Amino acid sequence: MRIQDIVVEIDAEISKLQQVKALLTGTSTMEMRKPGQPANASLAGKAKTRRRLSAEAREKIAAAQRARWAKSRKAAKKAARSTVAVSTSKKAAAVGLHAKSKKKRTLSAGVRAKIAAAQKVRWAKVRKAAKKAASAKAAKKSAPAKKAVSAKGAGASKTKAPVAPAAPAAPAKAAS
Repeated sequence: MRIQDIVVEIDAEISKLQQVKALLTGTSTMEMRKPGQPANASLAGKAKTRRRLSAEAREKIAAAQRARWAKSRKAAKKAARSTVAVSTSKKAAAVGLHAKSKKKRTLSAGVRAKIAAAQKVRWAKVRKAAKKAASAKAAKKSAPAKKAVSAKGAGASKTKAPVAPAAPAAPAKAAS
């Protein structure tokens, strides 16, 4: 015989002996222990079955839960009613203040005209400042060019009077 065949026969014999021992002692050594159980825990007489609830027990639990939810909803409605009642009583006490605040407020035509006029003045100031900044920028750009012309002219004749800068062009008024 080969060694592997001998090992297989020994294993089979060991498993048979373990089964006989389990039958004699009333425990099954073939059952695997669950994590967290000690290795030498006795499994005798402990059938590991899942507990199941009867239909009546499930219905009792469901009814109790429905009652809890109904109670909480009732309390929430009662609290909401009490806050509404308090707020309406406050409104009744101060009718003048609350009635005016609920009404949508609109501006009168005169006030709207004043606001529009003020806004036009503000925008006119903004445009005037922008125009002034643009003209100052244009004057800066044209100033170096005039100096270059006057420097060329200065080399040609020293007796001539310096050239005065040109006045900004005034807008022509249309004759009506």
